[in-house]
This record gives sequence, structure tokens and C-alpha cells, in this order.
Amino acid sequence: MKWLVIAIVLSLFIIFPKKMFGGLGMLVLAGSAIGGFLYYQDWTEKKVIEAVAVSVEYSLGSCDGSSPLKITVDNFSDKTITLVEWNIVARQVGFSDDLAVPGYQIYSQHKVLAPKARWSGCVGLPKLKRGVEIVSELVFSIKDKDVVFE
Repeated sequence: MKWLVIAIVLSLFIIFPKKMFGGLGMLVLAGSAIGGFLYYQDWTEKKVIEAVAVSVEYSLGSCDGSSPLKITVDNFSDKTITLVEWNIVARQVGFSDDLAVPGYQIYSQHKVLAPKARWSGCVGLPKLKRGVEIVSELVFSIKDKDVVFE
């Protein structure tokens, strides 16, 4: 079946080369325009998400022992946030492996944040792959941030 279609298309290129190449050019032009538009939409969405900063620090001064990680969400975008989700990475100083169990716990905050607003709160430690003597010496960071806008 596909050979028949290929034969018909090639025959049309031989019989009507100007019309076929013109049509092919229009098809390429339309595909490029659509692809460029979709790329631009994706790029602007990523820029807006990058304008939302989520940070984490071990802080017994601001948080209690059961939830020792202070999370700060800054909305530097021009849109209102309805939900932010993230995962936490825990590393020992000088090592690159993540001690947090992947996918075990997804953190989130549901506070509506207007543009240029900030939210802070405390969360518990992620489940670790192995025991650590001094948790306060771990380096915590954010990964897999996901933001939902109004």
C-alpha cells in the first residue's frame, strides 16, 4: 500500500513539478510557522516558571525539630500562582549522590501567591536512603519544581 502512495506522489512530481514543489514549499512554510509558534509558547512558559524561585535551608531557628527545613517561594513572575510542587535533594558536603529517596515525597504549597509575593513555611526532612549522623550538615536543594498559574 505504501509503495502505491509513493509511486503516485513521485508520478505527480514528474507530471506537475512546479505545482508539486510549490505545494511542498507551502507545506514546509506552514509547518515551520506552526513549529515556531509552539516553540515560542513553550519558551515563554518556561521563562514564567523560571521566575518562581523555591529555596530550602535547614533552620532550627525558624522551624521546629519535626519540620526543620525552611522553604521559601518567591513569585517574581507577573502571574498569580495557585500551586507549587517540588522535590528536595539532600547531599553530603563533597559528594554528588542524592541521599533522598526519589519520588517518596512530593512537597507542595497551595497558598495563592500574587505577583512579587513571598511564602515561607517549614517542612519535614525527606526520607533518606541511609542514616546520617548530623542532618544539619547536609546540603539541601530543590529539584523537579512544578508551578500552576491562574
